[in-house]
Amino acid sequence: MPCSSAPSASFVAVSWAERDGCVIAALSGELDVASAPALREELLGLLRPGASRLVVDLSSVGYADASGVAVLVGTGRRCGLLGGWLRLASPGPEVVSALAATGVDQNLAIFPTVAAAIAGRLPDTGADQARIGILGRTAPIAATIPAPYAVGDNELRAVVSALLANADAWRDADPRRRFVPAFRALARAHVGTSHAALSQAAHSFLAVLGRESLTPSPEVAVTASALRRLLHPDKRNPSGLAGRIARPATSAGTGSLS
Repeated sequence: MPCSSAPSASFVAVSWAERDGCVIAALSGELDVASAPALREELLGLLRPGASRLVVDLSSVGYADASGVAVLVGTGRRCGLLGGWLRLASPGPEVVSALAATGVDQNLAIFPTVAAAIAGRLPDTGADQARIGILGRTAPIAATIPAPYAVGDNELRAVVSALLANADAWRDADPRRRFVPAFRALARAHVGTSHAALSQAAHSFLAVLGRESLTPSPEVAVTASALRRLLHPDKRNPSGLAGRIARPATSAGTGSLS
């Protein structure tokens, strides 16, 4: 029986159905630091002994970063513990780029269609390998990197100011301090007068966000999503699921990331 969850403030919706002995989970929205907690709960809630063969349809996902990708990896591990597998189907160019940047494309099975994922066959892979759900090969899909989006200096500085004002939240979300160099570069560019330098630092910061996962928090989710949407507006989700930014209930303090 097909079911569907209502979209929440985490900007992701999950609908699912059972087909040919598999659970098909169709995602729509964005797989990012904001949606990661709710998405993890949704996907793990679909799994149980005897229903652990999971196909995740990514055809309606317009964006993914490392935090969202980490949810897929964790769900795949849970599938394996239950005796099943996880297969990804129909990722778009931006999602393919995120999977490649994080190295997940070498550890999860990725198929061009849901039907191919259910069958467990890729054009260049034997069925015996595909059956376990871990291939190390990605179906040929053209991956492109979004071109930089031109924004005004005042608008960019306002978004960067909000991000820098939540330095304490970013530090707590990044215990391994992987964002420190990019955060410091962004702060240096922000106090300068060059719009080009600030734009370059913001795009560099965004690139790190795509590769490295964070511990989600409201402040981090809001400021990360605001920067990404400013520099790379989402044109693939006209429904507006990806267009809402939930503001944190509490005000964030200022500080420095060190």
